[in-house]
Amino acid sequence: MPGFRASWLLTSLNDAHLYSRQELVDLYHRRWTLETIYREWKHGLDIQNLRSHTPVGILKEVHAQLILSNLVRWIMTEAAQETERTPLDFSFLTTLTLVKNMVATMIQTGSRFRNHLYQRLISDIRAAIIRKRPGRSYPRPGDGELRNKGRGKYQLPSRLTKT
Repeated sequence: MPGFRASWLLTSLNDAHLYSRQELVDLYHRRWTLETIYREWKHGLDIQNLRSHTPVGILKEVHAQLILSNLVRWIMTEAAQETERTPLDFSFLTTLTLVKNMVATMIQTGSRFRNHLYQRLISDIRAAIIRKRPGRSYPRPGDGELRNKGRGKYQLPSRLTKT
């Protein structure tokens, strides 16, 4: 992209007739989305800290966490309906927190206000939009500076300055 240093994408898919450059870049970005989902499981659902001591118990915990993840994604999908957004545009961790808080509120208030509370939950999720990096308008610290990597090696800045 103009204004950014060149990037390299290494792959074993080297037949240019079968895999175009754009397809490989798109696959990389799709893979990045999957890695983000794995991070959500690890940090948001705390799936790496299983408490069971038996294989059956661990399997039950993992299944429960994955069901919770799917329910959160389902609610994010409902929030994306009737908007120009996709479920991946909303923050998983914020949605998870909102759902946990709203479930507690729904249990306390009974069935009278559940529909109203659910609509408020959907509205709150729609407000939890993730800012995308490529179109960001705010500078990162040291964005245009040469970085000293040690041992006489330097890294060019990610955003090249205009001269």
